[in-house]
Amino acid sequence: KRNHSTVRYCFEADAEPAVLPRALELLAKRGLVPARVFAQADADLLSVEIEVEGLATEVADHVGRCLSQIVGVRQVF
Repeated sequence: KRNHSTVRYCFEADAEPAVLPRALELLAKRGLVPARVFAQADADLLSVEIEVEGLATEVADHVGRCLSQIVGVRQVF
């Protein structure tokens, strides 16, 4: 989802320890620090929202595609 210069990635994943660090690593590899991270585990489901400011469209789209390829990610919104 996009709102002005902020990109919000929302996804649901298996509630496993490595999912959130892998998602954040996609940003860290590009020298980006998220403006906001929210994660909530409920039984076997992890719901995550990550907001990043100032991403170029191509980079934002690429990161979104990479999120969907992380093992354990069920759905990216």
